[in-house]
Amino acid sequence: MGQLRSRRGRRNIGAAICFLAPNFLGFLLFTAFPVALSLGMSFTNWSLKPTVTTRFVGLRNYVDLVGDRHFWFYLYNTVYFMLGIPIGIAGSLLLAMGLSRPLTLRSMKKRFLLGGIFLGMMLLSVGLLGSMGRTESALWIGILFAASIIGVIAGKVGFRTLFYLPNFTAGVAVFLLWMQLYNPHFGLINGLLSQLLNLVGLGHLELPAWLSSTRSLVGFLPLPESFNSTGVGLGAREAIMIMGIWLGVGGNNMLLYLAGLSNIPVELYESADIDGAGLWARFRHITWPQLAPTTFFIVVMSTIGGLQGGFEMARVMTEGGPAGTTTTLSYYIYTVGFEQLDLGYASAISWFLFLMILGLTLMNWRFGNRYVGYS
Repeated sequence: MGQLRSRRGRRNIGAAICFLAPNFLGFLLFTAFPVALSLGMSFTNWSLKPTVTTRFVGLRNYVDLVGDRHFWFYLYNTVYFMLGIPIGIAGSLLLAMGLSRPLTLRSMKKRFLLGGIFLGMMLLSVGLLGSMGRTESALWIGILFAASIIGVIAGKVGFRTLFYLPNFTAGVAVFLLWMQLYNPHFGLINGLLSQLLNLVGLGHLELPAWLSSTRSLVGFLPLPESFNSTGVGLGAREAIMIMGIWLGVGGNNMLLYLAGLSNIPVELYESADIDGAGLWARFRHITWPQLAPTTFFIVVMSTIGGLQGGFEMARVMTEGGPAGTTTTLSYYIYTVGFEQLDLGYASAISWFLFLMILGLTLMNWRFGNRYVGYS
């Protein structure tokens, strides 16, 4: 009997290995081996140039990295882009709190009646603005009224779908769309800014050049690096940050917060109402502490994504320019490895970035996790 069980056990183990082998071999071939190879390459002068002979150089790539002014400038760019992460997280939380409330009328007849009123107002407003030649304003008014009509009829489910919809669109298509919006001559954003400035009597102010400008809010000019008051303004960095915030507010963070809000016991809010707590007290003492695990997870993942990100936007929209102001570490790795063909140095940058991400993640877990209560 024991021998029979032993045979069955061996057969089960063999079947399990057969099922696991394809995934395991795929992991070894496409993940573990490239990672190990890149670590070895970081200690060599490995190059795709036929004139360069590969040899072991020890820590020279890492020593050169410390003195590489381009690396530190692109690290600054990466951290600067990450300043938009807290804004995006706060926006996702506020949006989730708004969308967690009931937004629909109970009577379907009243919904369609209100939707019809909004439709009539939209047609009237768009027609009036179009006849006055304000096509940009007419477009935005039409979009706002269309979203309102969907929200009135479909309720919060409709609004949630609208806010999450950009995440279903291919990234390149979104980037190309924003490139047109940021066009300094005929883009929709500068068109609206021009009308707004003229309305308040500030039409003489210079409009941002956006993706073709090296300016930034802190006035830090590109190589050679320097702070200068002439460099203060809205430039390519801010343009990509604004687009990133727009993409992130209604994205996965919103869904995570919606899930977290749905798990907060209703009894806590009922007790707060009995005690006479206001909106701020309810948020401070109930909502925010209950969402602490969700916020902690979002902060950790956003930090990792922020340090790794920026390649697609820079590649499609600016190619790292102007003057390297939108080049992040991930784009610099691509440039060094596949344009300069220096795979050894690119591997060293990759491992330095990995160690930096690992260190920040461990710090988040060490110091941030103490403020999180799991119940």
